[in-house]
Amino acid sequence: MAAPSASLERHLNELLDTFNFERQKAADPIRFSYAWSAGPDREVVAVFSALLSYGRASLIGRAITEAVGRMGPSPAKAAQTDDVEAAKARFSGFVYRVTRGEDLARLWLGLGAVLRDHDTVGDALATWDDGAADLRGVLSALRSAIYEATPDFEYRRSFEHFFPAPERGSACKRLNMLLRWMVRGPDSIDFGDWSHLGSSRLTMPLDTHVHRIARYLGLTERRQANWLTAVEITDGLRRLDHDDPLRYDFAIAHLGISGDCPTYRRADICSGCPLNPVCQLPEQS
Repeated sequence: MAAPSASLERHLNELLDTFNFERQKAADPIRFSYAWSAGPDREVVAVFSALLSYGRASLIGRAITEAVGRMGPSPAKAAQTDDVEAAKARFSGFVYRVTRGEDLARLWLGLGAVLRDHDTVGDALATWDDGAADLRGVLSALRSAIYEATPDFEYRRSFEHFFPAPERGSACKRLNMLLRWMVRGPDSIDFGDWSHLGSSRLTMPLDTHVHRIARYLGLTERRQANWLTAVEITDGLRRLDHDDPLRYDFAIAHLGISGDCPTYRRADICSGCPLNPVCQLPEQS
Protein backbone atom coordinates (compact mmCIF):
# COMPACT_ATOMS: atom_id res chain seq x y z
CA MET A 1 0.00 0.00 0.00
CA ALA A 2 1.10 3.56 -0.70
CA ALA A 3 1.98 5.72 2.29
CA PRO A 4 -1.02 7.61 3.71
CA SER A 5 -1.24 11.18 2.53
CA ALA A 6 -0.93 14.35 4.57
CA SER A 7 -4.51 15.02 3.55
CA LEU A 8 -5.66 11.79 5.22
CA GLU A 9 -3.82 12.74 8.40
CA ARG A 10 -5.43 16.18 8.40
CA HIS A 11 -8.94 14.78 8.01
CA LEU A 12 -8.38 12.05 10.61
CA ASN A 13 -7.25 14.72 13.05
CA GLU A 14 -10.37 16.70 12.23
CA LEU A 15 -12.42 13.60 13.01
CA LEU A 16 -10.78 13.42 16.44
CA ASP A 17 -11.33 17.13 17.05
CA THR A 18 -15.06 16.91 16.32
CA PHE A 19 -15.84 13.43 17.67
CA ASN A 20 -18.15 13.06 20.69
CA PHE A 21 -15.98 10.70 22.72
CA GLU A 22 -18.06 10.91 25.90
CA ARG A 23 -21.27 9.88 24.14
CA GLN A 24 -19.66 6.92 22.41
CA LYS A 25 -17.69 5.86 25.49
CA ALA A 26 -21.00 5.48 27.33
CA ALA A 27 -21.98 2.82 24.78
CA ASP A 28 -18.60 1.10 24.54
CA PRO A 29 -17.64 -2.09 26.42
CA ILE A 30 -14.74 -0.22 28.08
CA ARG A 31 -17.32 1.54 30.26
CA PHE A 32 -17.60 -1.45 32.58
CA SER A 33 -13.95 -1.22 33.61
CA TYR A 34 -14.30 2.42 34.66
CA ALA A 35 -16.01 1.28 37.84
CA TRP A 36 -12.70 -0.16 39.08
CA SER A 37 -9.45 1.54 40.06
CA ALA A 38 -6.19 0.58 38.38
CA GLY A 39 -5.03 -2.84 39.53
CA PRO A 40 -6.01 -6.52 39.36
CA ASP A 41 -9.78 -5.98 39.76
CA ARG A 42 -9.88 -3.67 36.75
CA GLU A 43 -7.69 -6.10 34.81
CA VAL A 44 -10.07 -9.02 35.41
CA VAL A 45 -13.13 -6.95 34.47
CA ALA A 46 -11.38 -5.58 31.38
CA VAL A 47 -10.35 -9.02 30.12
CA PHE A 48 -13.89 -10.37 30.51
CA SER A 49 -15.43 -7.25 28.96
CA ALA A 50 -13.15 -7.37 25.94
CA LEU A 51 -13.54 -11.07 25.26
CA LEU A 52 -17.35 -10.88 25.50
CA SER A 53 -17.43 -8.00 23.00
CA TYR A 54 -18.75 -9.83 19.98
CA GLY A 55 -22.19 -9.58 18.41
CA ARG A 56 -24.75 -6.79 18.75
CA ALA A 57 -23.81 -3.89 21.00
CA SER A 58 -26.97 -4.11 23.12
CA LEU A 59 -26.48 -7.82 23.73
CA ILE A 60 -22.79 -7.36 24.51
CA GLY A 61 -23.76 -4.94 27.27
CA ARG A 62 -26.19 -7.44 28.80
CA ALA A 63 -23.62 -10.23 28.69
CA ILE A 64 -20.89 -8.17 30.34
CA THR A 65 -23.31 -6.86 32.97
CA GLU A 66 -24.28 -10.41 33.89
CA ALA A 67 -20.70 -11.71 33.94
CA VAL A 68 -19.37 -8.84 36.04
CA GLY A 69 -22.35 -9.10 38.36
CA ARG A 70 -21.28 -12.63 39.24
CA MET A 71 -17.75 -11.60 40.22
CA GLY A 72 -18.54 -10.03 43.59
CA PRO A 73 -16.89 -6.98 45.14
CA SER A 74 -13.30 -8.24 44.73
CA PRO A 75 -12.97 -10.02 41.36
CA ALA A 76 -9.20 -10.54 41.55
CA LYS A 77 -9.32 -12.04 45.06
CA ALA A 78 -12.24 -14.31 44.17
CA ALA A 79 -10.56 -15.51 40.97
CA GLN A 80 -7.50 -16.48 43.01
CA THR A 81 -9.41 -18.33 45.73
CA ASP A 82 -12.18 -20.15 43.81
CA ASP A 83 -11.60 -23.81 42.99
CA VAL A 84 -12.96 -25.47 39.85
CA GLU A 85 -16.33 -26.31 41.34
CA ALA A 86 -16.77 -22.86 42.85
CA ALA A 87 -15.86 -21.20 39.56
CA LYS A 88 -18.27 -23.36 37.59
CA ALA A 89 -21.01 -22.65 40.13
CA ARG A 90 -20.28 -18.91 39.98
CA PHE A 91 -20.92 -18.76 36.25
CA SER A 92 -23.42 -21.62 36.00
CA GLY A 93 -26.24 -20.92 33.54
CA PHE A 94 -24.44 -18.09 31.77
CA VAL A 95 -25.18 -18.16 28.04
CA TYR A 96 -24.13 -15.63 25.44
CA ARG A 97 -24.17 -16.90 21.88
CA VAL A 98 -21.53 -19.68 21.79
CA THR A 99 -20.01 -18.72 25.16
CA ARG A 100 -21.14 -20.64 28.22
CA GLY A 101 -20.52 -20.43 31.93
CA GLU A 102 -17.81 -23.07 31.72
CA ASP A 103 -15.84 -20.83 29.36
CA LEU A 104 -16.03 -17.96 31.83
CA ALA A 105 -15.04 -20.26 34.69
CA ARG A 106 -11.92 -21.36 32.81
CA LEU A 107 -10.90 -17.80 32.04
CA TRP A 108 -11.63 -16.80 35.64
CA LEU A 109 -9.41 -19.49 37.15
CA GLY A 110 -6.71 -18.93 34.54
CA LEU A 111 -6.54 -15.23 35.40
CA GLY A 112 -6.52 -16.14 39.09
CA ALA A 113 -3.46 -18.31 38.53
CA VAL A 114 -1.71 -15.52 36.61
CA LEU A 115 -2.44 -13.12 39.47
CA ARG A 116 -1.13 -15.52 42.11
CA ASP A 117 2.14 -15.84 40.20
CA HIS A 118 2.61 -12.22 39.14
CA ASP A 119 0.44 -9.93 41.33
CA THR A 120 -1.03 -8.18 38.27
CA VAL A 121 -1.72 -9.21 34.69
CA GLY A 122 0.37 -6.24 33.58
CA ASP A 123 3.35 -7.60 35.51
CA ALA A 124 2.86 -11.00 33.88
CA LEU A 125 2.80 -9.49 30.40
CA ALA A 126 6.00 -7.58 31.15
CA THR A 127 7.65 -10.84 32.23
CA TRP A 128 6.60 -12.55 29.00
CA ASP A 129 7.46 -9.63 26.74
CA ASP A 130 9.78 -10.83 23.98
CA GLY A 131 10.65 -7.32 22.81
CA ALA A 132 9.14 -7.89 19.37
CA ALA A 133 7.80 -5.04 17.26
CA ASP A 134 4.22 -5.98 18.19
CA LEU A 135 2.53 -7.64 21.16
CA ARG A 136 1.30 -10.84 19.53
CA GLY A 137 3.81 -12.90 21.51
CA VAL A 138 2.56 -11.37 24.76
CA LEU A 139 -1.02 -12.33 23.91
CA SER A 140 0.05 -15.86 23.01
CA ALA A 141 1.89 -16.17 26.32
CA LEU A 142 -1.21 -15.04 28.25
CA ARG A 143 -3.35 -17.57 26.43
CA SER A 144 -0.85 -20.36 27.07
CA ALA A 145 -0.67 -19.48 30.76
CA ILE A 146 -4.45 -19.65 31.10
CA TYR A 147 -4.61 -23.01 29.32
CA GLU A 148 -1.77 -24.47 31.39
CA ALA A 149 -3.38 -23.29 34.63
CA THR A 150 -6.74 -24.93 33.89
CA PRO A 151 -6.07 -28.59 32.95
CA ASP A 152 -9.29 -29.75 34.66
CA PHE A 153 -11.39 -28.20 31.87
CA GLU A 154 -12.21 -30.23 28.80
CA TYR A 155 -11.55 -28.85 25.34
CA ARG A 156 -14.40 -26.68 24.10
CA ARG A 157 -14.46 -25.18 20.64
CA SER A 158 -16.39 -22.23 22.04
CA PHE A 159 -13.43 -21.39 24.28
CA GLU A 160 -11.22 -21.28 21.19
CA HIS A 161 -13.61 -18.69 19.76
CA PHE A 162 -13.78 -16.84 23.07
CA PHE A 163 -10.00 -16.71 23.46
CA PRO A 164 -8.41 -17.08 19.99
CA ALA A 165 -4.77 -17.97 19.35
CA PRO A 166 -2.85 -15.00 17.90
CA GLU A 167 -0.20 -17.24 16.38
CA ARG A 168 -2.81 -18.86 14.11
CA GLY A 169 -3.41 -15.72 12.07
CA SER A 170 -6.66 -14.51 13.61
CA ALA A 171 -7.07 -10.74 13.72
CA CYS A 172 -7.75 -11.19 17.48
CA LYS A 173 -9.88 -8.06 17.48
CA ARG A 174 -11.01 -8.39 21.09
CA LEU A 175 -7.56 -9.13 22.48
CA ASN A 176 -6.07 -6.21 20.57
CA MET A 177 -8.91 -4.04 21.87
CA LEU A 178 -8.04 -5.12 25.42
CA LEU A 179 -4.43 -4.10 24.81
CA ARG A 180 -5.54 -0.73 23.44
CA TRP A 181 -7.65 -0.10 26.54
CA MET A 182 -4.83 -0.99 28.92
CA VAL A 183 -1.69 0.17 27.08
CA ARG A 184 -2.73 3.50 25.53
CA GLY A 185 -3.23 6.56 27.64
CA PRO A 186 -4.21 7.50 30.17
CA ASP A 187 -6.56 9.75 28.22
CA SER A 188 -10.30 10.33 27.92
CA ILE A 189 -10.85 6.75 26.69
CA ASP A 190 -7.99 4.37 27.50
CA PHE A 191 -6.41 3.59 30.86
CA GLY A 192 -2.65 3.36 30.31
CA ASP A 193 -2.28 0.81 33.13
CA TRP A 194 0.07 -1.29 30.96
CA SER A 195 1.79 1.64 29.28
CA HIS A 196 5.15 -0.06 29.90
CA LEU A 197 4.35 -2.33 26.94
CA GLY A 198 4.42 0.64 24.55
CA SER A 199 1.57 2.14 22.52
CA SER A 200 3.73 2.06 19.40
CA ARG A 201 3.56 -1.77 19.44
CA LEU A 202 -0.23 -2.04 19.42
CA THR A 203 -2.11 -3.63 16.52
CA MET A 204 -5.45 -2.37 15.25
CA PRO A 205 -8.49 -4.16 16.75
CA LEU A 206 -9.95 -5.20 13.41
CA ASP A 207 -13.72 -5.63 13.30
CA THR A 208 -16.03 -5.34 10.30
CA HIS A 209 -16.51 -1.61 10.82
CA VAL A 210 -12.82 -0.73 11.05
CA HIS A 211 -12.03 -3.03 8.14
CA ARG A 212 -14.49 -1.47 5.73
CA ILE A 213 -13.72 2.13 6.74
CA ALA A 214 -9.98 1.43 6.42
CA ARG A 215 -10.66 0.23 2.88
CA TYR A 216 -12.63 3.41 2.13
CA LEU A 217 -9.62 5.42 3.35
CA GLY A 218 -7.11 3.46 1.27
CA LEU A 219 -5.34 1.96 4.28
CA THR A 220 -5.80 -1.55 2.91
CA GLU A 221 -7.18 -3.35 -0.11
CA ARG A 222 -7.21 -6.72 1.64
CA ARG A 223 -10.64 -8.36 1.89
CA GLN A 224 -9.87 -10.92 4.56
CA ALA A 225 -10.10 -9.60 8.11
CA ASN A 226 -7.06 -11.40 9.52
CA TRP A 227 -3.88 -10.50 11.38
CA LEU A 228 -2.05 -9.45 8.20
CA THR A 229 -4.82 -6.98 7.37
CA ALA A 230 -4.78 -5.58 10.90
CA VAL A 231 -1.01 -5.12 10.61
CA GLU A 232 -1.28 -3.39 7.23
CA ILE A 233 -3.85 -0.90 8.57
CA THR A 234 -1.76 -0.32 11.69
CA ASP A 235 1.39 0.25 9.64
CA GLY A 236 -0.44 2.88 7.59
CA LEU A 237 -1.57 4.70 10.71
CA ARG A 238 1.87 4.34 12.27
CA ARG A 239 3.24 6.47 9.44
CA LEU A 240 0.93 9.21 10.69
CA ASP A 241 1.75 8.71 14.37
CA HIS A 242 4.64 6.38 15.09
CA ASP A 243 4.24 6.45 18.87
CA ASP A 244 0.46 6.09 19.01
CA PRO A 245 -0.95 4.54 15.80
CA LEU A 246 -4.21 3.47 17.49
CA ARG A 247 -5.26 6.94 18.59
CA TYR A 248 -7.70 6.97 15.65
CA ASP A 249 -9.18 3.53 16.41
CA PHE A 250 -12.01 4.47 18.77
CA ALA A 251 -13.39 7.18 16.49
CA ILE A 252 -13.10 5.07 13.33
CA ALA A 253 -14.75 2.06 14.98
CA HIS A 254 -17.64 4.09 16.37
CA LEU A 255 -18.30 5.74 13.02
CA GLY A 256 -19.33 2.28 11.91
CA ILE A 257 -20.91 1.03 15.12
CA SER A 258 -23.12 4.12 15.44
CA GLY A 259 -24.27 3.99 11.82
CA ASP A 260 -22.70 7.38 11.11
CA CYS A 261 -20.72 5.72 8.31
CA PRO A 262 -23.12 4.02 5.89
CA THR A 263 -22.20 1.25 3.47
CA TYR A 264 -22.80 3.43 0.42
CA ARG A 265 -22.72 7.16 -0.20
CA ARG A 266 -25.57 9.18 1.28
CA ALA A 267 -25.38 12.93 0.86
CA ASP A 268 -27.37 13.55 4.05
CA ILE A 269 -24.75 11.68 6.10
CA CYS A 270 -21.49 11.84 4.16
CA SER A 271 -21.48 15.59 3.53
CA GLY A 272 -20.96 16.30 7.22
CA CYS A 273 -18.26 13.70 7.82
CA PRO A 274 -14.72 15.03 8.31
CA LEU A 275 -13.39 12.07 6.30
CA ASN A 276 -15.62 12.72 3.28
CA PRO A 277 -12.93 14.45 1.16
CA VAL A 278 -10.60 11.42 1.41
CA CYS A 279 -13.22 8.66 1.54
CA GLN A 280 -13.65 6.19 -1.32
CA LEU A 281 -17.06 4.98 -0.17
CA PRO A 282 -18.86 3.75 -3.28
CA GLU A 283 -22.14 4.97 -4.62
CA GLN A 284 -25.13 2.65 -4.23
CA SER A 285 -25.24 0.27 -7.19
